[in-house]
Amino acid sequence: MLETIYPEEEQLFFTDREHLLSLLSLSRDLLLQGVRKNLALSGFRRVGKTLALKEFLRRCQLDKESAVQVAYIDLPRLSFTPETFAIQFLGYLLYWFCNPSPEQRPEAFFDPSLQLITVGQLGNQELTTYFTRFHHELEKEKPDQHLLLEMAFNTPEVYARAMNRKVMLLLDEFPEILSLNNYPQIRDSLGLFRSVLQSQSHVCYVVAGSMISLMERIFLQADSPLFVHFQMETVPPFGRGDSDTLVQKRLELLARPVSGEVLAAVYQVARGHPFYTYAVCMHVIESVSLLQKPLNTATVQEAFTLETLGTNGRIYNLCRYFLEQSLKDVRGDTMPQAILQVMGKEPGGMALSEISTRLKRPSGPIHQVMNWLLDVDLIEQREDKTYVFRDPVLQIWVAYYYSGVELTGLPSQKVLSSLVAELMERYERTANELGLAKESQVRELLQRFDGQEIKGELLGLDGPFQLPTFSQVLPYLSPDGQVEVDALAEGSQRWVVEIKWRNKRVGLKELHVLAQKAHNLNGRPWYISQGGFTPEAETFASENQILFSNRSQIEALGKAIRG
Repeated sequence: MLETIYPEEEQLFFTDREHLLSLLSLSRDLLLQGVRKNLALSGFRRVGKTLALKEFLRRCQLDKESAVQVAYIDLPRLSFTPETFAIQFLGYLLYWFCNPSPEQRPEAFFDPSLQLITVGQLGNQELTTYFTRFHHELEKEKPDQHLLLEMAFNTPEVYARAMNRKVMLLLDEFPEILSLNNYPQIRDSLGLFRSVLQSQSHVCYVVAGSMISLMERIFLQADSPLFVHFQMETVPPFGRGDSDTLVQKRLELLARPVSGEVLAAVYQVARGHPFYTYAVCMHVIESVSLLQKPLNTATVQEAFTLETLGTNGRIYNLCRYFLEQSLKDVRGDTMPQAILQVMGKEPGGMALSEISTRLKRPSGPIHQVMNWLLDVDLIEQREDKTYVFRDPVLQIWVAYYYSGVELTGLPSQKVLSSLVAELMERYERTANELGLAKESQVRELLQRFDGQEIKGELLGLDGPFQLPTFSQVLPYLSPDGQVEVDALAEGSQRWVVEIKWRNKRVGLKELHVLAQKAHNLNGRPWYISQGGFTPEAETFASENQILFSNRSQIEALGKAIRG
């Protein structure tokens, strides 16, 4: 069964996500105790949400005695007419519930006749009656679409009660369900889903989605039907350690172990994104094996450049797909592209007035387009009101793509070397300005704390200071979505870390917010600001035991730890 959705190669190279897997296991264990803990997983496309769900499913299938039946449905694979969606939704459930032969695929269970036969083989009259009623409604000239969806969504509960089991349902790319709103009988698919969910007691849900803004609106906004019904979890890119583990697995054909130089180079370009890491490693294997390139930093950077700018590159095609899919949902045609083209050249982000001036257009219409671009996750707005790309790799790709720079073949070494130097310089500037790389670097730095003694002045303290040891460092978002910090470090102490990588100095307001977050999380606050702090903020931090570091201090801290 599992091989049809989780190939052996993906199983072989699955890396880490142990915290997320533990959270999923906790949800399953709580379900057995009658407590339902629904989870919503959000993160960039191809960052590893789906793989984590499949790995969890694999581990659950190894436990033959478990009273929890785990089922997985990839919603984009379903047709989004209400009748067909309901039939296929039931088909996937039966596929997992009935333990078919390994060669059978889920699509075989989309046949209504086979569904009735399969349910009959389970030998439970309650289930048979339920499915018969569903199919009688389906056969009507004008079936009740709302009823069909309601019955489909409630099938896991009916199965669980009938078979004296619990059901844990994994729904991938959950926001696709909104497509059902186009039908007059449905209109509010989330409201319908919630009404069913609230009536259930034997089923819990784990849903995932790549549209970050949309996931936040569905699960964190108070006017959403699913507000407070799910705990929101962000699936971030890998930290340095997990990135190194994945690279070691991918490049073991070339070297055992892979040198630290190469591991650092891959992390530098991929920023811990699993798909980017995979793409770069595969290109490195091709370059070393077929072109006799050395396994070093230069080859990694060449691989990243060719993957990003080459029309056959994996990163190129993912970025192009993401751009095209996003823009198809944005009104207008030329203006969104014009805005992205301008933003692609500005790594530090742009204010609305700057974009408006550059394009010689009124700020009102520009602001409307910016909101559309925010909705589809191409960009985000920072606290200082400037707009930036969510992903530095996408920004670099957009900049070159709209400039007409594409590689259709392998360029000469001279041309390639020039492109590598230019792209790497722009990419580093983009990533550092966006602060995404810095957040990852700080989390990596925290993981290297191991009781070292440093100068207290690096943290805004007097005298020497002994660093704690942390066993886990992760971004944090509270279950209700109200408290978010860049890093929650836990071990011999708990630190609550906020990172602002912009030139503007941090003031009292920002420190008050961090102090309250740290109080709620029972941790020690540490504020890191590229632009430093106002004198009032430094005084407040010193008086309230808040650690604080500017750019030069954090760089010195990194050097001190590395020795």
